[in-house]
Amino acid sequence: MDSLINEWSVFLDRSLEQRVRPDLFEAASRKLYGRSPIPGRKLAELLLRPRIASSITVDPRIIIYLESLLALNKVDAADVLVSAFKYSRDRPPKLGEEAIPSKDDQSRWQNPLELEEVIFHRLHKALSTGERPVSNNEAFGTVSIVSEWMSAMVASHTSDSMIQAMAGIQQHPQQQSINVRDALGMLVAGLIENVKIIELLNRPQLKELRKRFAQSLSSFIPFLSQTSLQMANRLEMSQKEHDFHDKSLTNLNGENGETNLGVAALQLEAVMDLPAINTRAGLYVFLNSILVGRPLTDDITIINYLNSRYNKIHTQNMSGQNVATDLITAAFDILSNAMYRSESSQTIFSLKSFLVNKIPILLTQLTHSIYPLTPEYSITQALSHVDRNAFPAFSQGFDDIMGNNNVLSDVRQDFLNACALHHLIPVNIIESLLGETPIQGPPATKYTKNELLRLCQENFEKVNMYVDELENLDGNGGAIVGVVTEFISHLCDTQMTMYLQSICNHLSKKPLALDVMLQFTSPASILKPLCQFLEEWRYEGDQGEYQPVYDEFGAILILILAFVHRYSLSFHDLGIGQDTFVAQLLERGHMSVSPDELTEEQGGHLGNWLRGLYDSDKEGLSNEVFSSCRPQQFYLIVPTIFSQTVYACSGDVLSLDSVKGGLEYLHETNLLPSLVGGLSWMAAHALEQTHQDIDIVMQMFHKLIRSAPTSADAQGMHSTILSIVSSRLEKCFRTLQRRHPTRTDIEPLLAAIKPNLNYERSLYSSMSELEQWTSTPGNTLRGCIRTTIRDLSIWCTGTSLQLSPPGYTHRQLHTSLRILGASKTLRAILDEVKAQTDAGSGAVALDIAASLICAPSTENSAIHIEWLTSPIPASLPPRTGINLREMLKAEFDNAAGMLTLDPLAAETIVRLHRRVEAQLALMASAGMPAQQIELPDVSMVGVESQHISQMGMDAVSEAAAASMAATGAQDVLQQELNRQLDLSATGGGLDLSSMGNGMGTGAMGTGTAGAGGMDLGMGNMQSMGGMGDLDLSSMGMGDGEDDWGLDFDGM
Repeated sequence: MDSLINEWSVFLDRSLEQRVRPDLFEAASRKLYGRSPIPGRKLAELLLRPRIASSITVDPRIIIYLESLLALNKVDAADVLVSAFKYSRDRPPKLGEEAIPSKDDQSRWQNPLELEEVIFHRLHKALSTGERPVSNNEAFGTVSIVSEWMSAMVASHTSDSMIQAMAGIQQHPQQQSINVRDALGMLVAGLIENVKIIELLNRPQLKELRKRFAQSLSSFIPFLSQTSLQMANRLEMSQKEHDFHDKSLTNLNGENGETNLGVAALQLEAVMDLPAINTRAGLYVFLNSILVGRPLTDDITIINYLNSRYNKIHTQNMSGQNVATDLITAAFDILSNAMYRSESSQTIFSLKSFLVNKIPILLTQLTHSIYPLTPEYSITQALSHVDRNAFPAFSQGFDDIMGNNNVLSDVRQDFLNACALHHLIPVNIIESLLGETPIQGPPATKYTKNELLRLCQENFEKVNMYVDELENLDGNGGAIVGVVTEFISHLCDTQMTMYLQSICNHLSKKPLALDVMLQFTSPASILKPLCQFLEEWRYEGDQGEYQPVYDEFGAILILILAFVHRYSLSFHDLGIGQDTFVAQLLERGHMSVSPDELTEEQGGHLGNWLRGLYDSDKEGLSNEVFSSCRPQQFYLIVPTIFSQTVYACSGDVLSLDSVKGGLEYLHETNLLPSLVGGLSWMAAHALEQTHQDIDIVMQMFHKLIRSAPTSADAQGMHSTILSIVSSRLEKCFRTLQRRHPTRTDIEPLLAAIKPNLNYERSLYSSMSELEQWTSTPGNTLRGCIRTTIRDLSIWCTGTSLQLSPPGYTHRQLHTSLRILGASKTLRAILDEVKAQTDAGSGAVALDIAASLICAPSTENSAIHIEWLTSPIPASLPPRTGINLREMLKAEFDNAAGMLTLDPLAAETIVRLHRRVEAQLALMASAGMPAQQIELPDVSMVGVESQHISQMGMDAVSEAAAASMAATGAQDVLQQELNRQLDLSATGGGLDLSSMGNGMGTGAMGTGTAGAGGMDLGMGNMQSMGGMGDLDLSSMGMGDGEDDWGLDFDGM
């Protein structure tokens, strides 16, 4: 063992001294471990031991190498913490050791606090993501050392404080010390929130470990609250949830003030759960939540949600079939609900797209899952549950009461054709499932992303044709979205602005296509490349005509603004920084700046544009105006241009005719996008009652809104712009109409924007919808929430004969949260669940309530929609308030106090809290293995062909890697290691002659790296503690674990 320790010690020291690259360190570590395996704890100790007596900074290479060893599973979390604690200032001296360590005693040297902080944060991340622990031994060791460290930190810092107090010194803890406390608190939180750790601590045979952990936690929380109250509160909530209390702290006579609460808490723990059932309404609520407003239809999120719901109840033999049947049924339910609620045609189209384009892909994923599933049977069962009045046959679709065509009469046929396209059912059974001869069959071709990409690269014009096909609803939508998204990114990378302008112009005119696109990919995947493209846009030398540049820039900008305003996207959703052009435009692109606050450059641009627009001596906007001002600079001063125009006209500096003439330029495609900022500023300015220029503003409104541009392209863009600002304009005009009832120039403006209204896919209800809920005397928003839960509960009971779902919109919940807040909204949910429990329907109501609380959202969601299969995953949005899950947790913490006053209410809180936490915990751990949720072509409908294509790409990559290796990559790697890991003082070398598959076999020759360097030739390692015959020739990338002599059975 001593020789192995010596080998590793020399290797680690030299690696740190010579700053060996991480990839080389990892490669050499693999080889050395295969030759000289060493216990993980000893390896971690060798790496983390201090190398000087009193270091105050951390060598970043230590952290990098530690990461490598953790990734290679040569050390685990317990090994790292035990070794770090050995050299920590918090470790108490052992019996016989001096309280103040000597600088000569290397065993008592201490690491800087910063190292402990970094280690705590790194391991907290590993625990939070489920990366650690990988074995029970690691879990046990981690809990043990964390318990010891908490107690030691409390004792150490408390002792220091007492000594300072006795000496009359009042000294606050240093910031680095506070940082370490917080980091340890984060690590403890990660432990408590880790499912594997909780399972370990709940084992009866480990009650002593649980007791030690609870005692340490009970002393650590008050200590932490002195410097970090927020973290202490978080730990205290977790402590109460899992009952990690130190029972020894209770008074022996039992007369402390918390006795009654303790008894109540025990009574709450004994509350029996109601049967866990999956109601039809639960999945109905979930699908409504992911399709209201911006689509949150990420495949992995949906499949994880389904797994979490059905795994807790059904056996595997039943689960897959039930999942598929219920999923299809719920998708039809939300469509019939939208029709009965008279939702807009755009909303119904979006729901149709989800059913026809998305559901078959999800069924394909479920078919390849671990659950047995016969798609044909599930589809047949689901159609038998569908309300035939909402989805009539074609022969009945034209005979409804109003004499109009039923908007859903073609939905069953379209869905079955899409299922046949995805090979879920044979084409010849569609007629029997419909009960009549279909009017049309499935598409002749099943699109795949790779094939469409090839066709588009051969003929760029095909992209717009495929965009048009997004409105066909034939099951090919996913593949088209995949190719359009990738093609936009490709055009941005290659700066092919002409084609980019064409596709952006085409897409911005098709709001329905935007809805379909966001059902298959994250907003950032589409918009981040475009935003970055605009951010980096620069004039390159003399470009001749600059107006076409504004044309191209404006087309891209309008598409971004169309997405942003339709789905209320922030710069976080776009995946861009706050200081970028688009982010700045979203923040202040509707706000004017006073001339005094403009920079000299902005003032010059403002003067040039005002002269160019309104100078009657000129024939029009000159090329110099465009060339002197980049588009990014122009759009940020547009509101100021409008404000100065209004002020100049009201002050008789400009005539109204001159203003109208200048505004004509803004109807050209190169400047049309400026109307977004200009009209937004005007709408806000018109509502201010501090000026007398309303007549001028109204004249400008008429000129910009009612006077349509001449060219077809400009007309389409103008319509899109009016849609983008229609909500803001309508509020403005309605307010002005109430203020000035005698004005006759407002109604024509309202009529002009009427076709463009309802463009936004909002999370919140309109005023008319809110008034509809609360107009009846005694009706309140809180009462509406209760009525909704009651109606859904009745629908799900066996006594209900109603096939169609009750009226429901998830906007009601979002509106209640916005108006009433999380506390009152949750109280309404709890009150109704309590009432339903009293009436005998508690199990149904619990499932519905849990679905409401766990429902995803774009704001303060209990579930983060990550879009991991998209080209650019979604970033975690900033929190703006407390959500229902967190409010329920707060109610649960106080439930013991209400047990004597309202036992059923307390029991309802306990049951609902358990159900919600269990649901979310299952979702977090329900991710299916990659091969089961294979989404390489999701968008991407061709699973089979994509799989082959991906295999082909892998083969190409491997061939390229082998080619590189054969041409000298092996020599480069060995020489770099020779240069960096200079160990000539001990006379040996590491041979990487066969590293990689086919990377060459030649001996690597000897070499030195200066005085004191070490020869790394292959045959010469005798001096490095017995490493002379260390052969790395078997080091093939991707070799099995047996090649290393390692046992991973316990992992």
